[in-house]
Amino acid sequence: MIHRRKAGRAAAAVLAACLLFSACGPNLFQTQAEERPPVVHADVDFSTLEYTRPDLDALNAKIDTALEQVSAGDKEEETLALYDDILADISELDTMSAIAGIRYNIDLTDEYYEAEELALDEAYTRLDNRMNELTGAILESGYGKAARARWGDGFVERYEVNSKLNSPEIEELSIREQALVSEYQKLSATEYTAERDGEAVTLNDLDLTQESDIALYYAIYEKRNAELGQIYRELVQLRVEIAKKLGYDSYTDYAYDLLGRDFTKEDAAAFSEKVKEYLAPISDAIYNRYYSDIAAAQARTDVTFDDGIPVLEQALKNGGYPAAMSDALTYMLEHNLYSFGGGANKMAAGYTTLLNRYAAPYMFVNTDYYTDPGTLFHEFGHYYNFYLMGETLWNDGNNLDLAEIHSQGLEVLMFDTYEDMYGEDASYIEYAQLMNLVDSVLQGCAEDEFQQAVFEDPDMPLDEMNLLHAQIYQDYMGYPLVYEWVDIHHHFETPFYYVSYATSAVSALELWADALENRNKAMQIYDKLTQYTINVEYLETLKKVGLSDPFSSDCVQRVAQALNDEMQLSGKPGSKAA
Repeated sequence: MIHRRKAGRAAAAVLAACLLFSACGPNLFQTQAEERPPVVHADVDFSTLEYTRPDLDALNAKIDTALEQVSAGDKEEETLALYDDILADISELDTMSAIAGIRYNIDLTDEYYEAEELALDEAYTRLDNRMNELTGAILESGYGKAARARWGDGFVERYEVNSKLNSPEIEELSIREQALVSEYQKLSATEYTAERDGEAVTLNDLDLTQESDIALYYAIYEKRNAELGQIYRELVQLRVEIAKKLGYDSYTDYAYDLLGRDFTKEDAAAFSEKVKEYLAPISDAIYNRYYSDIAAAQARTDVTFDDGIPVLEQALKNGGYPAAMSDALTYMLEHNLYSFGGGANKMAAGYTTLLNRYAAPYMFVNTDYYTDPGTLFHEFGHYYNFYLMGETLWNDGNNLDLAEIHSQGLEVLMFDTYEDMYGEDASYIEYAQLMNLVDSVLQGCAEDEFQQAVFEDPDMPLDEMNLLHAQIYQDYMGYPLVYEWVDIHHHFETPFYYVSYATSAVSALELWADALENRNKAMQIYDKLTQYTINVEYLETLKKVGLSDPFSSDCVQRVAQALNDEMQLSGKPGSKAA
């Protein structure tokens, strides 16, 4: 996933890749539709970067001065220049926030960086409203015409959207929201235990081929669910209150707007019905036909996450990818812009973020949890997206649904390397990845349906939530999942993120099907897609690059048919597999 530490739309504590704070420059307000200057990536080494808390008092004083100059009415150039200076300060704040967040995620027991992250979270919440106030005041003043000419229509339109999604009225609620998310992140790293033969055991100690250990598994997860689930309940109630204060009847509608989506919850529901009809049977068929072979191949392989690095290097140099992709990987490795490895106190996540002032993406993966090269390929799709994006503005937005195609699309294109990595097991490992993509579609739809139901009934007790999740999961996946949903950190950090995994996985599967027929065509589509980085519409971009609209087209049916044919499945799309 893409993980942006803090967003301009501060109501979502870890809003993925939306509204990035950034720096200024000679082409400060250019948008995707315009010719962008070449991105310059700073020659920095993350291991030597110093963290310094930004001077928030000085930044607020500059905003006060700018507001006074607007009222004076005779300092147009000084005010607009000061506005640029404020944006540069916000870029510095964003960069320091990313550094603090990364270092806290590396060690969740680090109280200093935990406190710094919370402090900068709160600063973002308040600054976003102050920036909306200042921007609006300038546009409504005698400086408005000059400001519009300087900033461009896109910047002004994004301000108008953002100003409706945040308000001083929700500041304290947003700060409480961020504190709850931080509490969840810290608690979720806790090792919960059960007792076996008088000794405390964790999930890692269990042998799930033994019935007695399966019972312990559920005992541990019941404890985990009880604590993390109560945080979720509080977040749901708080978020419903936020949406109501902003004039929304439904938190779901607010969340979809917050994520900048150009489709509705009704579109998502209709998409989910197609997924249940056509892809659920395919998932069953893959499992029934290949599960034993896949499990055996996975048991035989000793290929690790780290083994994927030289494979990715060679593929990017010799596999027909743009030269900039190889440059991006070299930049990441040479500048230590990554954290791999595991550890008891490391956040159980994989994400990519941006050190904005330096135009330097950063990849974070806990390889205790994400052990295979596929995670590297996935996250590098995000990394390359950020690498091309470069510095961004206070209210720029990176479309979430497109961003996940960047990552999942690279995953399927890297199937070309599997024979070298896995030898005679390559086909089964590829089938495992395809099964995971299909399950991503199903799970993305299931989790969206679950969240919609919960937010419609925010007082729902936790035991009812668990039963609801089990029922919905049964409908999509064919088996219930009662307690484990609390491990989906997106629900806590960025509500309604998960359906983007579903829409993007369908597009990635379409890209995979295209590659079967004509790999060069698929590579061209992917290259085009990656050029769309910020301030772009999801559905419009799909059309431009040659991918299908998952809502209005028959692409769900077509990818189901392609999977059925390529994997020689016994079932057929739209029928329950035998």
